[in-house]
Amino acid sequence: MIEINLLPEELRVKTKTKSPEREVVSRPAVFSQEQLFIYAIPILLGVLVCVHAYFAVISIFKNSQLVTLNRKWIELEPQKHALDEFNNAYSTTSADASLVALLNSKRVLWAQKLNKLSLNLPSGVWFNEIKISAKDMIIQGSVISLTKEEVNLINRLLENLRKDSEFSKDFVSFELSNVQKRNVGGYDIADFILTGALKAK
Repeated sequence: MIEINLLPEELRVKTKTKSPEREVVSRPAVFSQEQLFIYAIPILLGVLVCVHAYFAVISIFKNSQLVTLNRKWIELEPQKHALDEFNNAYSTTSADASLVALLNSKRVLWAQKLNKLSLNLPSGVWFNEIKISAKDMIIQGSVISLTKEEVNLINRLLENLRKDSEFSKDFVSFELSNVQKRNVGGYDIADFILTGALKAK
């Protein structure tokens, strides 16, 4: 819109013009380091208070859990005591059972072996002496045969004993170590020695 002023120059109202020297240019607000430090202190304090409050809440929660667990532990103490007594009794019994099983596994059933010797004995063969030690078993015997088969009868006895798993399981070897013949009343008798080496226990 165009305004026209018809008044003479001297009667006109003069408007004040701003001088360029006095013109103030608005600038964005800039904080100094002191102002930043002043504003940062409350922020840091607030963060520290929040962190402290967080850890305080966690500590209270953990303490309540600890109190609860201690209460449960005290309540379960009689059951724990009974369980410990049972474990002690069971471990003692288990140790005794293991020892008995170990001894049973290492022992040699000599009554069973003597029975096997009797069952595997051919006709015309007999035992004069049986010696048993921790390392071996020595059998001294004799054999008589009207058909002159003394050695065959000894070999048959030895073979039968080797084939008998119940008899031979505790021996490393079972061998014929000596044979001697003698004549008694016109009959030939062969004296023999069988030696069985026992397995190490």
